Amino acid sequence: MSAALLATAVITTPAHAATTITDLGVLPSGGAHVATSVNDAGVAVGGAHNGGLPSRGVRYDGNGTATELVGPAGKSTTVEAINSSGSAVGTATGSTRTDTSALRFNADGTYVVLPVPSGFTGAIGQAISDSGTVYGVATDVTRRQVPVSWSPGGVVTTLALPAGASTAHLTSASANGYVVGNVSGPDIGSAAVRWSPDGSVTVLDALAVDFTTAATAVNQLGEVAGAAVDSDFKSWGVRWNADGSLNKYEQGFGPKGINDSGAVVGSTLAGSNQVPVLFEKNGGRVELGFPAGVTSAGAWDINNNGVVVGSAGDRAVKWTVG
Repeated sequence: MSAALLATAVITTPAHAATTITDLGVLPSGGAHVATSVNDAGVAVGGAHNGGLPSRGVRYDGNGTATELVGPAGKSTTVEAINSSGSAVGTATGSTRTDTSALRFNADGTYVVLPVPSGFTGAIGQAISDSGTVYGVATDVTRRQVPVSWSPGGVVTTLALPAGASTAHLTSASANGYVVGNVSGPDIGSAAVRWSPDGSVTVLDALAVDFTTAATAVNQLGEVAGAAVDSDFKSWGVRWNADGSLNKYEQGFGPKGINDSGAVVGSTLAGSNQVPVLFEKNGGRVELGFPAGVTSAGAWDINNNGVVVGSAGDRAVKWTVG
């Protein structure tokens, strides 16, 4: 489908709803906290960062208690996503950028270091499905990244790259195994792609031919949230529908999460501050608001009950709409 034939209806209908904001808690060691993923039980994961100290993975119970997800000793641990059973995915990073290992955290907080594929120097865990399959990238000595998956038993499979692409970065997986990310290479610019559960890969259409696209989240219908640059070099938040058609949100909106109802969350800018925003599939726009005394916040994910998580100031928070 050419860019000229895309459905590009601009979604700008204003909507306002009361939101309840809950602080998700902090680790005893403190630091800046963020929640990056939430499941339908309301359990979230994310991270804590404290100056030059190693990053720590965090599980938030949704009621104000934060618990560290402890990774390998002496390494920074980042946690990206959680599935419906409470298993999570992340990465352990050592003293060098090439010393990386993908991690699968079990629901009880224990972890498994996933194998680095033969011929590669490291691996990064970036997404997880409800089957427990982990998705991420394997990196070589040149820092090239190849998309891979790890089965629940640890078997590594390389994901297909579209023609012309040589490197990839994965960003999200749905419960049933759709995966999205971004690829580039000698014959393809930075482009958003979607892998279907059967392993096939689709390059998602752009707003203008050869202009940048980026995919950040996917739901069980194969709908994808992300961003796209138009021919005037303006960036728009977008949603790719399951059939490949494209809807624009607003200029400068940066989508981060999408649920199975097609609601998308992310942030837009007001001056130098981030404003957390939810777009309903029917076009309603909700500004989620800020805790008292906070002027900048980012929404990272939304579950199927409409619970949104992210960060406000240096605290991890959740927003409940209505």
